[in-house]
Amino acid sequence: MSSAGAGAHKQRRVAIVADDLTGALDAAAPFAQRGATTRVVVALEHLEGLLDAWQGALPEVIAVTTESRHLSAPVAAERVARATQLLARLAPDVWFKKIDSTLRGQVVAESLSMRRACARTLLLAPAVPAQGRTTREARILVHGQPLASTDFAHDARSRPPSGGLDVLFDAEGLPLARHAPGQPLPSADSVADAETDADLEVLADGIVNDPGKWLAVGAAGLSRALARSLFGEPHARTSSHRFSSLWLAVGSRSERAAQQVAALRRAVPELPVVTGATDVPVEAPFLLLRPDADASPREADEVAAELADALVAGMTAAAQRLCLVTGGDCASAVMARLGAHYLDVAGEWKAGVVLGYPQGNRDRSLLTKAGGFGDEALLVRLYRSLAPREVALPRIGD
Repeated sequence: MSSAGAGAHKQRRVAIVADDLTGALDAAAPFAQRGATTRVVVALEHLEGLLDAWQGALPEVIAVTTESRHLSAPVAAERVARATQLLARLAPDVWFKKIDSTLRGQVVAESLSMRRACARTLLLAPAVPAQGRTTREARILVHGQPLASTDFAHDARSRPPSGGLDVLFDAEGLPLARHAPGQPLPSADSVADAETDADLEVLADGIVNDPGKWLAVGAAGLSRALARSLFGEPHARTSSHRFSSLWLAVGSRSERAAQQVAALRRAVPELPVVTGATDVPVEAPFLLLRPDADASPREADEVAAELADALVAGMTAAAQRLCLVTGGDCASAVMARLGAHYLDVAGEWKAGVVLGYPQGNRDRSLLTKAGGFGDEALLVRLYRSLAPREVALPRIGD
């Protein structure tokens, strides 16, 4: 039973720490979709100043990216500890460590660091059943297949570890009890199996109903369940926006992102494609920006910066242009290019595709998604639903 009920919610504060920007947005968006005031800080270095500036008008949900997906374990852990120390001044009701559901990045080091910093018991539940990512006997499955046998195991910049989740944490000094659906929540640090959204909702209710005990560690599945438990069902608040154009910047190098681009080009062969930041036709109403297929993984940051330059040129040229960016590195580069330190999060176009306003500027509508998120036809559906027509997107407040 959701603790929020159908009526107005009392203010509850949620603090989220993620290792990349799209992850932070993905974790925060379900709260915004349910009416919670929600902001995502785009770099750890901006967090302290923004918390000072927001005193007296703090959002209910604050997420921050430590930009640590590709850093060494010690450096990543240090950044997570710092973020947690800063957010502790908010006295959050719920602490959430957003991790990648396929274990890319420094999952163990960052989770342990946050556990120490907030002094709570760790409950690990990385399943996202809606995306076919489940946990069984403390192992991650992707559409029923072991993680190690999927494309995610070959990520160009951040390959996930192999082995059971309890084994990985035990190797770093934290034994985890295994929790199976239908059992009472254990009192000790635990890893929870989950194969359905209902499994995650039971976990979320247990976390919310025992304030002060748990550090929730998971992905979009658990954050959505926590949002439901705290704030109830999604709000149907929308406003009509007429966009003059749509630009899509696909910065992710994941196999799924490549499949989505290929599907879009088959479905919309007339869509112009630009692979560099030079000679970008800013007057083009619809455009696909993508990295050069021959660029090496070592040049990933440079590629993200080039795409960001091109996308921001398009955003600046047309106020009513809707822009989509995929991949955390590219999203961070866009925010840096805009000089924006945070996003006001309005909600989701669809689960996993987040609408936000850089620095709260409603004239710049930015959609983001993680590179590996969604089925092959996702970009096709997005294009057909948004271009060229009046559309309804979530908005903040009312």
